[in-house]
Amino acid sequence: MRRNTFFMFFAFWAMALCAAVAQKWSYDFIVPDNGDFLDAIHAANGRFDKDKRFRIFIRAGHYFSEGEGDTIRTTENGVEVRFPSPIATLTASNTSIIGEDRLSTRIENRPVHEGISITSTLFLKGCDNTYIQDLEFWCNLKNNTNPKAGRAVALHERNCSHNIFRNLFLNSTQDTYWTNDGGTTYLDSCTIAGTVDFICGGGTIYFDRCDIQLVARDNYEKCDIITAPATADNLSYGFVFDRCDIYGADSRKVKFYLGRPWKFSPRCVWLNCLFRSKPEEEGWTNMHGMLPKLFAEYNSRLRIDEGVSEPIDLSARRTVYQDTHKNDMAVDYKPQLTAAEAADYTLERVFPGWNPRNDCLQVPPPVVKLKGKRLVWNDIAESGCYAVYKNQQLVDFTTNAYYKIPSGTPKGTTFYVRCANQMGGLCDASGEVRF
Repeated sequence: MRRNTFFMFFAFWAMALCAAVAQKWSYDFIVPDNGDFLDAIHAANGRFDKDKRFRIFIRAGHYFSEGEGDTIRTTENGVEVRFPSPIATLTASNTSIIGEDRLSTRIENRPVHEGISITSTLFLKGCDNTYIQDLEFWCNLKNNTNPKAGRAVALHERNCSHNIFRNLFLNSTQDTYWTNDGGTTYLDSCTIAGTVDFICGGGTIYFDRCDIQLVARDNYEKCDIITAPATADNLSYGFVFDRCDIYGADSRKVKFYLGRPWKFSPRCVWLNCLFRSKPEEEGWTNMHGMLPKLFAEYNSRLRIDEGVSEPIDLSARRTVYQDTHKNDMAVDYKPQLTAAEAADYTLERVFPGWNPRNDCLQVPPPVVKLKGKRLVWNDIAESGCYAVYKNQQLVDFTTNAYYKIPSGTPKGTTFYVRCANQMGGLCDASGEVRF
């Protein structure tokens, strides 16, 4: 009996080992090697098997995306104008878009006309389980490197579930990130920059340790506004900001609000967030005569110095909003959450049955050694493939735990290796090895 048990255990272990080995893969599309960014999106949309993950890798660089080019019609100053769409649209589920490094990998479009529905650098349309890491999406309205206003969307989602964004920089002015109406999205360590309503829309959206950057607007006397939630009536959660860092207004003495209600039953909470300067005392403001379902905070703190902060007084937070007839209407909640109420906003409760942090896990770097004219390292089961760097430049991908150094490589050349997690995201570099 014990012998049978041993063989059963051995068979199970062997199957598990084979499964780990079978997890190795190669990127399906590399920009610019196989084409430009729009070509990569079209390849993902056009593939036959959309249940299998399709991984796009984008080498470090500044890429200009012209968009799909189909005709858009809008009205400006009472005159109809027509122009080619600047929007790249992903419709295929189970797609990963991976940049080599957020600081050096940018996708930019340059819409000529402003508008929330006609400007997106990337539009995710009904594509579930999208994973994006280490990229900047910049909606550069009218090719102005220092814009102050105008609706221009860097990233737009619609009707997607279980999307994950890790270490992205979403860069624009108004409406920078138009969120996932009716869907679910998790953002890990992202930066979102803008001026007015620059995080807007519906869905259940969890911002985990993100940076929220307020952008200067010349001599505007109006306040900046971070959010404009449009949470569906049937949702228990809307925007959840957890341990985020809010800055940008501190150096300009600019007034700003946490948000204003857009439509439906707006929900937005800020938990354990650090502010470099205080929002306006009332915290929130009006829009369109809509009443929020819940606008609240817990443990908001003001940064005094590095590692030093103090609680922000929330006692004057707004509790009265104007309805569509400009009548004052009191809300039926308190804008300051208790510790027990804040505890209801854990990731497990906001996303029951789904833990997006698992897909964000970064694979530890391998230990790389020089063996003759080969680099060798420990094969890590969690890694889908390995990126090999020569003198800090990406030179190759491999699914092997070794790399043959090309003949003629000068002595003193340095190498290091980065693992990719199963979603495709590159992780921290190993130590350098000198040839």
